[in-house]
Amino acid sequence: MADLAPFSKDVNPHVRELTGGYTLSNLKTLLSVADEHGFGIPACNARHKTIAEAILDAAWEAKSPIIVEIAESESGYCPMQPDMLSDIVHNAIEERIAKYGYSVPVCLHHDHIQKDVDGCIQRSIDAGFSSVEVDLSKLSTDENIAKCAEVVEKIHPLGISLEVEEGEIGAASALADPDVEQNIANYYTKTQDAVKLVEGVKPEALAFFVGNGHGVYLKEPHLGFDRIKEICDGIREYGAYGVLHGGSGISPEMFLKAVEAGARKFNYATTLQNIWFKYFPQELTRAMDKSAKENGKPFRKVLYIFIDEVNELDHTEAKKEIAEHLKMMFKEAFLCEGKADLYDTKQS
Repeated sequence: MADLAPFSKDVNPHVRELTGGYTLSNLKTLLSVADEHGFGIPACNARHKTIAEAILDAAWEAKSPIIVEIAESESGYCPMQPDMLSDIVHNAIEERIAKYGYSVPVCLHHDHIQKDVDGCIQRSIDAGFSSVEVDLSKLSTDENIAKCAEVVEKIHPLGISLEVEEGEIGAASALADPDVEQNIANYYTKTQDAVKLVEGVKPEALAFFVGNGHGVYLKEPHLGFDRIKEICDGIREYGAYGVLHGGSGISPEMFLKAVEAGARKFNYATTLQNIWFKYFPQELTRAMDKSAKENGKPFRKVLYIFIDEVNELDHTEAKKEIAEHLKMMFKEAFLCEGKADLYDTKQS
């Protein structure tokens, strides 16, 4: 299996060097330090330029490492293709280095690649991303290993890290169980399967199901902290770190327990999006809601139809609230406030 090279222009012509030799960081760089010092790092989905800039405002103001990401499914309905997000993030980083006079480590991650694995991986490479997730959790562990191993051989020599997934997040079988709250542990990712996937692929991160789900929780989630610890302890020797998806709706106290159990990357998207939506004018919100119902889609998935109107709005207050919320989470949920000083952002 190909070793992970440093994320550097020496091995990857798509790496962008900014002021002072700054480059993005991959997950190995970010999560190995987080694991050594016992904190977590949020991975925030940038479904619009406003959200991307607010995420980076928060990171710079709090001196926190940060992961900015977009999922394969989001690229179409946001719309936010990898090359577009890369331009936004690199430009915003350059502006903040100039404004603050210091830098913080940023990973640019393409999340939940499922349908067009080869195409999305290539678009991520071309756009200068430093990390990707290949989510083949609906396949058998052996099939998951086989395909992800192919990806590793392509991206590791370029310094691009890989996240894999074992156990479907918000498992459909769990959702169909009328007694799911009592039986939820039966659906958790099995530690032996997680270790087998990591041993077979040698990724930098592993996402798992321990009672977590995407979107807004309808009931308080029942997270398996003991299972998180078992998995994280089992994969650490292979240089991989645990990832908790479905962060929106999990309390800071629960996040702290997950950090203590060993999870290091935490996906956090819906809450930030909903803060942004809160500032949309009522007329636009009504039009989007009507379109969503007519098309049988969730509200967020008709965003692309109204993107011109959205881009004309003043997002100043939304950006401020998103940044303030994230800074609170850095401090109270993930313990990553002020941890940027632990990194050398010229070396990835």
